[in-house]
Amino acid sequence: MKFSSFKYLFKQGVKNFFHNKRMSVASVGVVTSCLVLMGFCLSLVLNVNSFVSYLGDQNEIIIYVKNTADETQITAIKEKLNNDEEVKKYTFVTKEEALEEQKSYLGQYRGLLSGYEDENNPLPASFRVHVNDLTKVSQVSLRFSRYDGVDYVSTPTELASVLIALKNITYYAGLFILGMLVLVSMVVISNTIRLTVYARRKEISIMKYVGATNGFIELPFVVEGLLIGTVSAVVTFALVSGGYIYLYGELSSLTAGFLGMLALSAVPYRSVWMYFLGGFMLFGWVIGGFASVLSMRRYLRV
Repeated sequence: MKFSSFKYLFKQGVKNFFHNKRMSVASVGVVTSCLVLMGFCLSLVLNVNSFVSYLGDQNEIIIYVKNTADETQITAIKEKLNNDEEVKKYTFVTKEEALEEQKSYLGQYRGLLSGYEDENNPLPASFRVHVNDLTKVSQVSLRFSRYDGVDYVSTPTELASVLIALKNITYYAGLFILGMLVLVSMVVISNTIRLTVYARRKEISIMKYVGATNGFIELPFVVEGLLIGTVSAVVTFALVSGGYIYLYGELSSLTAGFLGMLALSAVPYRSVWMYFLGGFMLFGWVIGGFASVLSMRRYLRV
């Protein structure tokens, strides 16, 4: 296709978009609504996953070392943890540090633990381990328990199961909603393009009989669909970005309780804006272009 022909057909597509103002505005409004809901689902999934990861980081596998363990055994445990691919990070807590930690928990009553220093300290040394994959907590803990010098291992198995289930539910629910919204958007754009095609059905038939290719006929309508998708994506990006920045700012001001944990785990806007922009534009173009092609099929069978 010559550039001059492409330019002409492109202008025709733009002309169709502005000529059918009411239907174009209605399509943009519906598609924007669908994309805003997609943005909400995407934001929710991203932040829930971040929150689950944050909670996973706060919950540790604790390896309690036997009181009879010597420095050689402790060093051997450290080496094994350093070489374990499932270990994200770990901290070694000595008996003395464990006692001081308990005293800090007691606050003004820390004097109750006086006299338990040195040989009288009943608290064991321990390793506090964070793993990369919560689904492997049980098998990793079992491996830790077999290390020489280990007394027992405390594992947050039930919490890990809850976090994994929450992550899976959010992911599949978001995927289902996303699919439904894509389908609704395609139907709306397809109907808009179909009305334009129907109004020009005789002209399309004549063009087919005189030898016009399907691509030549389709291009203006594809351009119209792409314009609907593009305008919807830009409007959606502005709305979702504004809402995300506002909510993130409000959440960041909270420091206590459950909402405080949400604030600490929330994904900052600078980390997601490119996904919003790219995702909305991609969905807009794919939905607009594909819906246009589908709506043309019937009238190209001449």
